[in-house]
Amino acid sequence: MRGHCQDGGMAPRAQPLPLQRIIFLSVSVVLCLQVGWWIRLQIRDSGRLLEARTQALRAGRAQAWQMDSLKLLALHSHPDPSSQGGSVEGRVPVVPSLEERRQAIQEAYPQVELVPRPMAPDDPFLLDGAAFLTLRPAPLKDLEDQRWHAVFRASTEGAFMVFAVLFGFVLLYRKLSEELDLKLRQRNFTSAVTHELKTPIASLKVWTETLFTRELGLEQRQRIRGLMEKDLERLNELVGNLLDVARAESGSLVLHLAPLELGPWLASICESMDHRLGPGALGLKLERSPEPLWVDADPKALSTVVENLLSNAYKYSAEPRQTTVTLDGDGDDVLIVVSDQGHGISAKDLPRVFHRFFRVGDEMTRQVAGTGLGLFLVKEIVTRHGGDVRVFSRGPGFGSAFTIRLPRQAMPEAP
Repeated sequence: MRGHCQDGGMAPRAQPLPLQRIIFLSVSVVLCLQVGWWIRLQIRDSGRLLEARTQALRAGRAQAWQMDSLKLLALHSHPDPSSQGGSVEGRVPVVPSLEERRQAIQEAYPQVELVPRPMAPDDPFLLDGAAFLTLRPAPLKDLEDQRWHAVFRASTEGAFMVFAVLFGFVLLYRKLSEELDLKLRQRNFTSAVTHELKTPIASLKVWTETLFTRELGLEQRQRIRGLMEKDLERLNELVGNLLDVARAESGSLVLHLAPLELGPWLASICESMDHRLGPGALGLKLERSPEPLWVDADPKALSTVVENLLSNAYKYSAEPRQTTVTLDGDGDDVLIVVSDQGHGISAKDLPRVFHRFFRVGDEMTRQVAGTGLGLFLVKEIVTRHGGDVRVFSRGPGFGSAFTIRLPRQAMPEAP
């Protein structure tokens, strides 16, 4: 059993430093303000450009009026023979038709047209009052569309820039938080391993000194022997767990798969754990399907999975404990569910319970022994069996349930 390496179930989430949050929020606010200022500047400049282009169109309208008026007021000077100094005679030329004047104006100024009624308050009338000069709506609409296209483009570019920069900051922020979280968990792991090693070693040292420095009766010696064997078993389990995790991380964890009927095997594991933790200490109840359920599995590795979960149920539950192990079929899969009425798991910790070194609190103050590798190893072993393991909890104080799903195999034929 790897019972002393729980942990994921009550795992912590390292909180990022407040200074990091302040810096991130400050940069975000400054960036949004700068982009907002830049968009506002684009809107203002585009408005000025629209006004300048509109004035140019209006200037063309004035030039069209001037051109038409000069044609109407063409002056011809004729000398008067009876006058020594001569005289000036103004004659009104033959006025061209309105259609001819319209064509002349539109050829010279395409943005101007003649209309019978004014379209804008400042539209001038022709010198003879035959019509009004106004700006065509199409050029004005084109200018307005160009302005809003420019504003939209500027806004889109600004929004994309904000999104890209903030997305990069979020990635950096999350990466930094993960690194800080990993460092915290590694520090906690070091403290936990130190404690897990120091306690049995110190106990063995005391019992060894007692055996060699005192005269003890047979009953006392047997009792001390039993305690020393428990300490040695604890050390062996810790070292074995560490080795298994190292093999899993390096990809060298070898499983010896063979057909395994889960019913009898699971009953023996539960019985062994109930005896090891103390008869009745788990409040263990085994519920299994009457039909034979077979899987391809490594019995020793899969035993580590169930033993870790039962050990967690024992360590993270107050007396009287109630632990239920359920075995059932689900189509092409087999389900093993280990549920308890213990401390439970908060919602924010559920996605991280199978991370290595992940535990709640600080190793120097945590009361429950462990290194934060138990559930990480559970996840690795189940995954290498082609299965999946999940955890469910309604929150602190409502217990938790771990569900192992393994591919179901047909019953092997008798040789």
